[in-house]
Amino acid sequence: MLTELLKTSIASRGKVPQPDRQPGLSCSALFPCPYFLYKVQSGEVWGEELQPRQILNLEDGWDQEEQSVRRLKEAGIIVKNRQAKVTVGKSEVPGSIDGEVELDKRRLWEHKAWSSSRFDWFVANGIDAYPGEKAQVNAYMLGRGLDECIFFVKRKEDNDYYDTVVKLDKDYILPIIEWADRIRLDGWIPEPKLGEYCAHCGMRCFGQVIDFSWIKEASASEMADRWRKGDQLVKVGSMLKEEARTYFVGSKDGSMKGLM
Repeated sequence: MLTELLKTSIASRGKVPQPDRQPGLSCSALFPCPYFLYKVQSGEVWGEELQPRQILNLEDGWDQEEQSVRRLKEAGIIVKNRQAKVTVGKSEVPGSIDGEVELDKRRLWEHKAWSSSRFDWFVANGIDAYPGEKAQVNAYMLGRGLDECIFFVKRKEDNDYYDTVVKLDKDYILPIIEWADRIRLDGWIPEPKLGEYCAHCGMRCFGQVIDFSWIKEASASEMADRWRKGDQLVKVGSMLKEEARTYFVGSKDGSMKGLM
């Protein structure tokens, strides 16, 4: 009862007009794939109508960012220029930075609040494991005239923190901005192509794509065998869960002998 009322109330927030928000591509949506950029620009990746859970996730991320800013302030570190506007490229792709910090030099400050799996993967592999976030912060640095970013991540479950310095990579970001400009200014419609980032964008143009680049030592036959075994375990697990669900649902309305 209460949850439905809450969801109805939250869902109404997604319909509130946001006059300062431009449709289409923004710095936070940049990605090293022209076809993905086109889909975002055309509105086919993210619609304006958000589900209640999505809205709560966005609000939760903002609340945790505010918490991190407050904690840094208590440690003597001030996050400045929060939500400063930037534009990049000839088409002026818009964005808003999380902030900037100044220690020995001024750096971009980008905050993320991630689950344990994303947090641990980032700690192990760095920004290259997140090509979208890498494009985002490089665009912000370019727009703000900075050459370094402190990428600051909080693990949501237990308040663990980790940060790393990301250096401006023009060879990475400039082609992405050029693609965005062609799409926005010239109406370019790129074709989907299978590439190294297909496992990361979530669009699945070519079905389920697995990124094996993080595996340092393994043969092709070994990994194919792992994939087959993993697929079998997933299917068996789903079957066992369904059998258990059917059993317990039946027990609830009938005999409880099986639970004793």
